[in-house]
Amino acid sequence: MILGDKMTRKTFGASRDDFSKVVKDALARRVASRCSNPDCRAVTSGPKLQSSGAVNVGVAAHITAASPGGPRYDPALTPVERASEHNGIWLCQNCGKLIDSDVLRYTASALRQWKNEAERETLKMLEAGVGESCDSLRLALPQLDSSDSLLAFANTAIARVGRDAEIRELKEFLQAEQAFSWWLWTGSAGAGKSRLAVELCRGVAGEWHAGFLREDFQSALGSLQPTRPTLVVVDYAAQRSEWLSEALFRLSQRALSAPVRVLVLERQAAGTWWDTLQRTHRMEESFHVQARQYGLPRELGGLSRPDIRRLIKAVATYAGTELSSTNVEDIADHAEKIDAERRPLFALVATMDWLDGNGVSVDRDAALRRLIARMDGQTAQSVGGSSPARRARNVRTLATALGGVSADAYARLLLTLSPPAGLLPDVYDDFLAVSLDDLLDGVRPDILGELYVLDRLAATGTERAAAVGLLQLAWRADQQAYQAFVERAAGDHSEHEQLVHLFDAGDWIDSPVSCARMVVDTVPLLQRSDHPALEWIFSRFDTLRESPSGQSIDELAVTARFRFANLVLKEGDARRANELLTKALADCDPRWSVRSGILNNRGITRLEIEDRDAAMADFTSVIEDSFAEDEARACALNNRADLHDDDGDVTSAVADRTAVLGLAETTYNRRYIALARRARALWASGDRAGAHQDIASILATSDIVTEQKMAARLQRAEWVVGSGSPSEARPDLEAVIASPRNFDGVERRARELLSTAMGDS
Repeated sequence: MILGDKMTRKTFGASRDDFSKVVKDALARRVASRCSNPDCRAVTSGPKLQSSGAVNVGVAAHITAASPGGPRYDPALTPVERASEHNGIWLCQNCGKLIDSDVLRYTASALRQWKNEAERETLKMLEAGVGESCDSLRLALPQLDSSDSLLAFANTAIARVGRDAEIRELKEFLQAEQAFSWWLWTGSAGAGKSRLAVELCRGVAGEWHAGFLREDFQSALGSLQPTRPTLVVVDYAAQRSEWLSEALFRLSQRALSAPVRVLVLERQAAGTWWDTLQRTHRMEESFHVQARQYGLPRELGGLSRPDIRRLIKAVATYAGTELSSTNVEDIADHAEKIDAERRPLFALVATMDWLDGNGVSVDRDAALRRLIARMDGQTAQSVGGSSPARRARNVRTLATALGGVSADAYARLLLTLSPPAGLLPDVYDDFLAVSLDDLLDGVRPDILGELYVLDRLAATGTERAAAVGLLQLAWRADQQAYQAFVERAAGDHSEHEQLVHLFDAGDWIDSPVSCARMVVDTVPLLQRSDHPALEWIFSRFDTLRESPSGQSIDELAVTARFRFANLVLKEGDARRANELLTKALADCDPRWSVRSGILNNRGITRLEIEDRDAAMADFTSVIEDSFAEDEARACALNNRADLHDDDGDVTSAVADRTAVLGLAETTYNRRYIALARRARALWASGDRAGAHQDIASILATSDIVTEQKMAARLQRAEWVVGSGSPSEARPDLEAVIASPRNFDGVERRARELLSTAMGDS
């Protein structure tokens, strides 16, 4: 129940223990008349328009209700206690209503925590003479309800369908023992990563300070000293990898007074951004970052067919349409036709496409283009006139290519980059019913925005010229953000004929190395070795090499050929891949790091074409290469050890695994492989004590992740059961079964062994 400061309200038929004016005033003053909700902190008092007097929009809310039947009523309190300052919290009117509308989330314990934190923060502000304390982190929890934003991840009009198991996994992540922990969730566009993060944040909002960290406020994360549990979601991690890596490292080094969780979202755990995040070239620091990694990257897949049906029905119900079971199945078939992965976004798209009434679209992009046309039409109608509509399109194009941009960043861009007159609106230009902030968010979801930009490049005349100019401006504004956009577009629309024009928007004259690196990182995303963009890429490298561009361009050209060969290998043509790698090796300077990758992968192709001796020679070349990095050498040692194992040469295999463990600059994954496979080799050779010691080393190493440790426990349990002592395996098997993180099949096998152990005990 909430009370204002103008009057004391009474209820009929019940005695209320209301606050006195003295108590209300004290509650307000103790938090400087600011809302105590840590996600709000709104000022609740200020001047009237007249020369005297003040306006108050704050309320003194009861933590436990003032009378029986009210929110969080506690019969154990006396009337005096119930009306005391101890039982009150100062809130703005919105938050006052919020806490009484969801008592399961906003418990008495959560409200007391809010109150204590608000008072501590106010004291710090008072002592420091500042308006914000350094332990606060501004997080956003977007929420949309309109039909126009139905595809947005933050839209709450359509309730979440499925994903209960994933929500449980994420809540277990929050309860991890470490004070600081981070976890990467991956998934292709439309899988629902961001929506899942929103659902998690909303579900724990009463107990955790939770939300998405905007780029404008990201610098505060590394120095955070929280006073309450804090969940930070970092989306678009690839374009924020350098900053995020530094923040994770700094947090891993500090003692924290409350738990901090960082949930990282990105398409895949691969490429330059992932190496940067893990600090793989600074292994001492990488050790600390990886030791705080909750588990291996978690890939989010599609929905089940029954969940797809439920989602279709929910969208139709929201649209006021009743579907027959046949309609539902037809739409589900349409959804799977445009997206075999059953990603929830495309179930929404397919349903909206079907409900459009103009016949279903022939494919995914046709359905997306129908939505784009509707969006552009609505915008043109709302802004009034063709000129504002054109400028709105231009803002959206620029913002989409940058992954969204804040109003402050947009103002700086206009000031520092001086775009051509008439191309973009001023910060204060009026778009009538459409806000500039909405336009600066770009076209979402990403797969829709990427197509929006690519299709603008397919236009002619001034429309195309504007699109090219805007992409060049995006490159100048933020190369990392633009490159991340290009990589997303290449992954989602690899067959779009305008894709190469995204590459061309970079400044190849003044920044040839950065542009070349962008296209090299895109090669694996093209998905097939006969992609026409590859001809453009290699032609551009030929042009660059004719000019005095330096060693970096030559090295990147060889790297592009290496990645092209990997596409061929992935397609199953090991012989051709071997030839391509051999040619790339001939042009590779021995000092370049890519040389080790070429040799390691050529060794793999030689195994595929059954030339084991040549494969062994390639792996040995890497091992003996003085320029090779430890990580590449560790990969080659493990590969060569596998060949020794196949040959029954346990001594040589163990020696190579041991050499991996002696390298200083290797990742946890290489060390885990070396320890796990050396343990198996030692066990097979009869050295059981040595095998058990390697398993113990895996379990004691802090940066080896939970899934790997549970696999090691299962291996040890299998040995013990096989040795005739099944009861001794029970602790390991129970630990595996109780673990929230396991490789596929590990828990099932542990249950089978435990059943055997219990039956024999």
